[in-house]
Amino acid sequence: MDDRGQIAMDFLLGVSLVLIAIGFTVQFVPGIFISGFAGEEKLGYAAYRTSCILTEDPGWWSNSTSSRTDWEAHSSNVQRIGLAADDDVNSRLTETPNMLSKEKLIKFKQLSELNETEFIRKLGLFDSVKGTQMNYGYNISFLMDGKPVVMDNHTMVIGSSLLPGQNMAKMTRIVLLETGNISVFDGRSMSSYAGNENMANIRIIGPVTENVTIQITNFNISGSNAAFINASLNGSVLLPSSNYTVQTRPLYRNFGSYINSSPLVNNDSLRIDLNSSLFFSNTSYQLRLNFNDVFFPQGSISSSYEDNIEKRYEPALLIVEVW
Repeated sequence: MDDRGQIAMDFLLGVSLVLIAIGFTVQFVPGIFISGFAGEEKLGYAAYRTSCILTEDPGWWSNSTSSRTDWEAHSSNVQRIGLAADDDVNSRLTETPNMLSKEKLIKFKQLSELNETEFIRKLGLFDSVKGTQMNYGYNISFLMDGKPVVMDNHTMVIGSSLLPGQNMAKMTRIVLLETGNISVFDGRSMSSYAGNENMANIRIIGPVTENVTIQITNFNISGSNAAFINASLNGSVLLPSSNYTVQTRPLYRNFGSYINSSPLVNNDSLRIDLNSSLFFSNTSYQLRLNFNDVFFPQGSISSSYEDNIEKRYEPALLIVEVW
């Protein structure tokens, strides 16, 4: 018998083919997926970065002598586009992230329409591939109640639409969007109209450029049928729906349409939104809000709309899509 150890040729050939197949798989198969994963990762990063810049950064502008965050007033020198409201224009940080400025948002929309190339560069919506700038496709939208926000006749949807079959990364953030001004009154300290303790008297100086929104809290309820009746301006009764809308908010709940059949209670808030067209003249208007079973203290001076103005913020969605 021959006791020498030898490998059969068919076995050797089989092992060789298996090793070649494994080597081919290791080298080729990852290449099928790596480029796609890398691309999706870059898209996700771009969408996340853009959403952070817009909501957490006030942006800034600069020239040879100055640098501040009120870039909406110096858009020709803007260096970075951010929408966060900012009280200190000399700092590049904000104490109110996710609270977005109305003025910045309007200018943001205008810049996207005037010079898209510069808009993309300032917002960083591009990548460099072998030294060549490749712009991302994008869509940035602001929604309230599922509908695009409209400000000063600008629909707040920026960018284009995704084509079928394209990879896309999406980032959604909840923000507080400045939608205008609101004047908030404490019902316990509002002035009543002479001779009628159930009628609040508010002075408004015209003209105004946006709707006049008044919110009353802390009612002095004087009966079981407390309710808002109507509003009048300079003695003329206004028409609901066409001249103004009314909403109410029970404690710890959201604002909803006002229903007369539901009596007001002390902790309710009432919001009245009056059309700006009512206040077209350069004059002083007397707004009177008539209630039932609600007491307002007597005062010789009308409550002033201008003395209580603050910015009004409402919840909205920012959606950033990048492809």
